[in-house]
Amino acid sequence: MTGGAGPEVTAHVAGHLTDQPGGEREQALLRICEQAVTSTVGLHHLAYYTDRVLDFALDVLADRGSARPGLRRLGRQLCGEFELLDDRLRHAHTGALVRTVLRTDDVEVVCDPVVRAQYVVGVTYTDEHDYIDESNQVDRSLAGLVGRLRDQVGLASRNPGGYETDDRAAPSTDDRRIAPHVDRRGDALPATVEQACLAALNPHGLHLVGCLVDDEVVFLADILEHSALALYFGGPVTPAYRREFYRELSGQLADIRTRLARVGASTLRGQLKRVVLDVEQGAVYYLRVDSRLHLVGMTLHQPRVRQVDLRLAELATECGKLRPTE
Repeated sequence: MTGGAGPEVTAHVAGHLTDQPGGEREQALLRICEQAVTSTVGLHHLAYYTDRVLDFALDVLADRGSARPGLRRLGRQLCGEFELLDDRLRHAHTGALVRTVLRTDDVEVVCDPVVRAQYVVGVTYTDEHDYIDESNQVDRSLAGLVGRLRDQVGLASRNPGGYETDDRAAPSTDDRRIAPHVDRRGDALPATVEQACLAALNPHGLHLVGCLVDDEVVFLADILEHSALALYFGGPVTPAYRREFYRELSGQLADIRTRLARVGASTLRGQLKRVVLDVEQGAVYYLRVDSRLHLVGMTLHQPRVRQVDLRLAELATECGKLRPTE
């Protein structure tokens, strides 16, 4: 499809678009999306869906071309899961779901809504790449693409990933520490793991952290009562309300992980090791430490969504070293 020295892009346009007259909207979307594929190193597959129906797909899969049908099905299923997750997360009163990230050992899938019922789904085969490395630009590029697509219809960006503001997210002047609210059940965790989790809490970043052992929440700590977070609450949405919501959600994340893993079972390789549920006001994170231990985390601060993601990745590595191998 492309010319010049850029990667060769293979395009698939659905029949319901090629059969209709005009198509100015679709051609405009195609041009913008093709530019994102050709200009983003590592973006191997990009698809656009409306009402869970594929409109078009673009890829630079080359020798992975046999994966195309599976990736298109994956995107369609993920759009349906996105809508279910959006409904669930709205109960936290932190806005709509604006981005979902799934990561296995060597594949990352990002699903971002453009407007209601319209999504872009991007796939990168990461191979040896570690998402902790800031040089991974695929997720950032997709966030920018969604911003451009929303601009086409006169809508402001919802800052998925906090990428538009993460370099300007200066902390407030309130740096004091407070005693976290801690909910501990049983003694399944070494004290060193709990201490590492508590040390990661920060009013300018990670606001809640928890641990699941064998899919049961055994530890949950937060600093939701910190004065730096006061503006995130009001009326019936109190720290206690959100604490209970995230405790309940944390217990459900194992089922969510299983459902998402099932969606990608025929396409994604390896264990599902990371899930990001990015809403208009912050994000929820779920990370695999080992076969029995998973971390959950939450921030309410959208400009720090990516930085909290990186911090939790470091914490997961640290916890893996602190917890004895069983």
